[in-house]
Amino acid sequence: MSNAPDPRRRPSAVKTLDHTVAAVPLLQGRVLLHEHTQPIPRPRPALDDDLGGVVMTGPNADARAFQLRADVGFTGTLLIDSAAYTTYTATAERPFMAPPDELFATVHDSLNFQKARGASAALTPTGYIPPANSLALKAVLREANRIERADTLVSLPIDATWLNRENISQLIAVCAKIRHPKAVILFRQFDPLEQAKDIPANLRRLFTEVEHMSLLRTDLAALDVMAHGALCAGIGVRSSLRHAIPPDEKAQTGKRGGGPTYPHVLMPQLMCFKGAESLSTLYANADPAACACEECNGRGLDRFFLSDGETRREADSHNIFTWSEWVSDMASYRAGTERKAWWRNKCAAAVDRYALENQRIGQGATPRSGFQAPAPLKAWATLPITP
Repeated sequence: MSNAPDPRRRPSAVKTLDHTVAAVPLLQGRVLLHEHTQPIPRPRPALDDDLGGVVMTGPNADARAFQLRADVGFTGTLLIDSAAYTTYTATAERPFMAPPDELFATVHDSLNFQKARGASAALTPTGYIPPANSLALKAVLREANRIERADTLVSLPIDATWLNRENISQLIAVCAKIRHPKAVILFRQFDPLEQAKDIPANLRRLFTEVEHMSLLRTDLAALDVMAHGALCAGIGVRSSLRHAIPPDEKAQTGKRGGGPTYPHVLMPQLMCFKGAESLSTLYANADPAACACEECNGRGLDRFFLSDGETRREADSHNIFTWSEWVSDMASYRAGTERKAWWRNKCAAAVDRYALENQRIGQGATPRSGFQAPAPLKAWATLPITP
């Protein structure tokens, strides 16, 4: 990976791209990694220079992004997402949140600041757009179209219900009128795509009917939209960065009683993220599924049931190596029907493996035992291939 730091020199400055440098060609075809801002930025050898990049996400994202550029020596594609939508709800009067310490700051100041800290393109600081709040959504359209620069990506942090059959047509109509590229971020507790049966199909419809759409802060839905014409997408390094929750809600977890948290592991054959604690239980009396990625090198996937930093690093690396390989495979197929068919067949093969894996380990596919194919994966495996 060419983005590893050169120990012989430390960059003295971060190169800032002019606001006239268009965002679309810089982001086209990339699947980015959403990074936390808590740990010190580190090189990610699993990221592909030509097809990947980083979204630094959360409080102090600008400072961590600058560190990634200046201290780590990262030269790849980089976005800065301060995640204003986690604390601010968009209104008809103010869809964008200005920096809290700048009384007279404008959205242009926010965009310029991101670029000064090393961002390749700039994300609007859009607030969370609640269910059916048409006035807030239209306000984003109004204010976004006032932005006179080529480097801007309009963030659309929407509740997942905007993808229901009652709201999808309006969402498509508004997105089509925004003249900048768009970046959708879905909100709901747990997996937003599981909130309603029609959401996976309607998400595809949005990305098929509107050009220059991106899906950020998500999971393998990133690959589904990429197969169906997305500009770019972003996968969270941890489960908390694979969706977002409304500002007035506290994150719910399936874990009771607190205690240590363990990594979520991407299963290559089953194409799902599974908690390390659950994997340890499932494989307690059977040989674990193994992985051949560069991080695992044939080792079992039950080994991540530890809460230390090194285990977390290994799990992250395994996940990135796994989905990065799929991104590379996808890029080898021609955009359009050929790529869509490849993705559908891959998802269908994964769904078929669930019964085989459960049989191998002597488990049944029930909520209390065995592996269960996620609803979005089953949808991707069965939705029709459109021209």
